[in-house]
Amino acid sequence: MAVHKAVPGHPFRTILAYNRPYWRAYAGGAILAFVFVLVGLATPLVIRAVVDQFERGTMSSTRLLVYFGVLIGIAAATGVGRYYQRTLMIGASRWCEYDLRNDYFRHVAQLGQDFFHRVKTGDIMARAVNDLNHVCMFIGPGLMGTVDMVRLPYSLALMIYLSGRLTLIAILPMPLVSLMVYGFVMYMHRQSERVQSQFSRVTSRAQENLAGVRVVKAYGAADREERDFRRESAEYMRLSMRLAMVMNFARPLIGTAVGLTMLLVLWSGGVMVIEGTMSLGDLMGFTVCLMMLVWPLVEFGWVLTLYQRGAVSMNRINEIFAEVPSIRDDERTCMEITSVEGAVAFDAVTFAHGDRVVLEGVTFDVPAGKSVAVVGPTGSGKSSIVALLTREYDPTAGRVLIDGEDARRIPVRVLRDAIGYVPQDTFLFSDTIRANVTLGRPEASQEAIDHACEVAQFRETVEALEEGYETLLGERGINLSGGQKQRLAIARAVLRDPKILVLDDALSNVDTHTEERILEGLRGVMAARTSIIISHRVSTVRHADEVLVIRNGRIVERGAHESLLTLGGVYADMYARQQLEDELEET
Repeated sequence: MAVHKAVPGHPFRTILAYNRPYWRAYAGGAILAFVFVLVGLATPLVIRAVVDQFERGTMSSTRLLVYFGVLIGIAAATGVGRYYQRTLMIGASRWCEYDLRNDYFRHVAQLGQDFFHRVKTGDIMARAVNDLNHVCMFIGPGLMGTVDMVRLPYSLALMIYLSGRLTLIAILPMPLVSLMVYGFVMYMHRQSERVQSQFSRVTSRAQENLAGVRVVKAYGAADREERDFRRESAEYMRLSMRLAMVMNFARPLIGTAVGLTMLLVLWSGGVMVIEGTMSLGDLMGFTVCLMMLVWPLVEFGWVLTLYQRGAVSMNRINEIFAEVPSIRDDERTCMEITSVEGAVAFDAVTFAHGDRVVLEGVTFDVPAGKSVAVVGPTGSGKSSIVALLTREYDPTAGRVLIDGEDARRIPVRVLRDAIGYVPQDTFLFSDTIRANVTLGRPEASQEAIDHACEVAQFRETVEALEEGYETLLGERGINLSGGQKQRLAIARAVLRDPKILVLDDALSNVDTHTEERILEGLRGVMAARTSIIISHRVSTVRHADEVLVIRNGRIVERGAHESLLTLGGVYADMYARQQLEDELEET
């Protein structure tokens, strides 16, 4: 099970948990921010001194040069401090992002099939990309902006020192601005949730259409799908524009409030200078100090935006973290089991999807090193037997036994490492043929790879390619035929050298001649391991030690190939019909 630091319902506790390992970098950045803010606050005092000396007529070229050098030194010290502050804090935020992305991927990869049946791939991707980016924007620039707020109390203290009366005038508009900002923040939170949800729908529709592009084109549905996508995209744009309008209004609103405050200060301060209750130097120093508040105040609105989007996005990621893998090691698991020999048994196994019973009372036994075949019509429950064996699901009732142990007592990794599985729907990665063949055994020698491909009758295909094993496959192996994909998948399973070999209709896309050659090569492989063959072709299973005929989730016949033909039941009928079909194809 994935280890993560999510705190359900508390997005900022989760963010804090991921940032905690890097607290030293954040503390260093905060200290630097404190230092260069204090150094920067010397600027209004220097300017006040310059104006006062000009006003008294005591300024000389030498003094002016000294003041000029002091201001340059302050700017340089502030710039250097800012650089190292950003290096520390942004660097720490990137490590935090790295941890969060890895934990998200690891957690999703360990979730059960039920999760992927409930949640669309596009929604998972939207959270992994868009939501995670919003969280990272808050962790990096957002935290930087928050730390910059340290300037506010010190600037305010200096302003009070220069003129308490002007300070009071300057802060009069602030409660009204705070009230407006609060209203914007509440709206942005609700609107951010709508935007993120709609983005998930857009991503899901795009992913489904790209994955099913062949079907869409074959059925002439491209125009309809484009219209539907445009509608979802237009709704996303509408919601995003509404959010952007509010977000973009927050900064100029604060800027306008600060500008009006500046005019009010200049007017009031000018009157005070004329009346002689304030020096011109104090007014200039106060004005510079107030100008130094402009960026933090404007930045405050931006930080609030990042805060809201980050909170919404972290909540959506936490929803995924809150998902518990349905298949996992638990208190029943015996961690002392580190390997299996391969004996498989189903003991009165019943399995249901919701209210629909898929398997009912299935019992059979496969000793280690023996083979069993399962045949039956589509939808009879054949593939569900494989899904229970590999623990994609657990049985509703009964037990799946491996070496006499309940499969739930065997660590999931140990069980799956012992199984070489060729699924009905072959999946290939957009990588080289070598990488796909060696997926379960990346350290395999070239000799072992060649042997596995030879068994699967795939070596000739590889040698016919200009770049051989280094040939790059397109998405899902699109540049291979269906039969070639299945043969590559068989080679991948053989190379893994598993204790249990499972072929789930793995020869459905190859011709009968190639099928016979593959089966001939597999006989030597299957002789040394437990084999379970799922097929709708009788020709594929006739050499198995035992054949199980399944219908409507129940085993209706069992026995060796010849004995089942002699029985003259369901299996014999299937065999006769397939023989007739083969004869018709030949003619």
